[in-house]
Amino acid sequence: MELEQAATQPQVRTLASRVTVDARAHNEVLTPQILACLEEADRTRTDIGAVVVGIGPGPFTGLRVGMATAAAFGDALGLPVHGVCSLDAIAAEAWREVPGGQDDRSGAELLVVTDARRREVYWARYRRSGRVDGPGVCKPVDLDSGDATAIAGSPSHVDFFDLPVLPVETRRRRGWCGVPPATSSRARRRSRWSAVSAPSRCGRTQLSGGAMSTESSPVVHIEPMGPADIARCVELELLLFPEDDPWQDVAFRSELAGSHNRYLVARDDDGRMLGYAGIALLGTPDHPEAEIHTIGVDPDVHRGGIGTALLRALLAEAGRRGGPVFLEVRTDNAPAIALYEKHGFHIIGLRKSYYQPSGADAFTMRRPAMTGFPHPGAERAHDSEVLS
Repeated sequence: MELEQAATQPQVRTLASRVTVDARAHNEVLTPQILACLEEADRTRTDIGAVVVGIGPGPFTGLRVGMATAAAFGDALGLPVHGVCSLDAIAAEAWREVPGGQDDRSGAELLVVTDARRREVYWARYRRSGRVDGPGVCKPVDLDSGDATAIAGSPSHVDFFDLPVLPVETRRRRGWCGVPPATSSRARRRSRWSAVSAPSRCGRTQLSGGAMSTESSPVVHIEPMGPADIARCVELELLLFPEDDPWQDVAFRSELAGSHNRYLVARDDDGRMLGYAGIALLGTPDHPEAEIHTIGVDPDVHRGGIGTALLRALLAEAGRRGGPVFLEVRTDNAPAIALYEKHGFHIIGLRKSYYQPSGADAFTMRRPAMTGFPHPGAERAHDSEVLS
């Protein structure tokens, strides 16, 4: 970017830009893209007067790579380095779209939200004079929009608030988020976000306490989940997680749309879906990691080993890339904790009141990098410990 001194106020011009949507390629693409931007703008490193870098809030890996790269450029070229809150940057780009936003006396207020993972959002509120609240992180249902008159941010999150969504299509190609006003009408037709704000969780799974069935264990086929499976998943959610905000249709569609998510289902020989599971493949190729989001099994087939088959399939997905695997589990779910420990997980932390609205606590568990389990197309469920 180039700063031009004008008679009234400084003007900023974007000379070149690059945007890559890839949660696993920060380290590989950032420096080459910076150099490509310099070349496109017909500038050299000696023309740079300062370095500006986003300091979050955001995922740790991306922030670490960005700040380390900025620090390296600043040190090598003897330049000042300035950190900018990512939410502030989005607000600055979007503010001109706020009705009356150029006049602070109008009282116009902007809410900015971005994805914080784990079914939470980063947020902050702004007036023309600057930030008035935040940044913070919380579940969307707990977010008070205050006096906000418009919203901008992650397309998958702004649409759930009953506020006009700024038409920032031109900013999206430069990396800022937004959706056209036409799509914001969906927010007014939806119920509160609480219907879909359940945290990403493997820990909401539960284990049956009864004896294993004496009937022969079913043959289960592990397959990718598709849109046609969502209705059945919603049905099982209502049975399995009545106290922990069961996911609805829109939540599953959002998960399936995530390019780094892998969702699987278990079917019997008749094609009936007996369970489902999901995992996010995160990090970079050099430093991969994964996070199990959910596992659910039909209560009618408890103790049949289907949950274990799904867990092993998720671990196989993670094992192809390597890296540690994380999950959350209710602290009172001793059978599930034992099963995870059997598969190499260890407790590394505690999250108070993680599950809502029940208020139950969660352990964070981690499985170190290791070879994953095989992912067969069909196997006979037989394990005596079952996720449900």
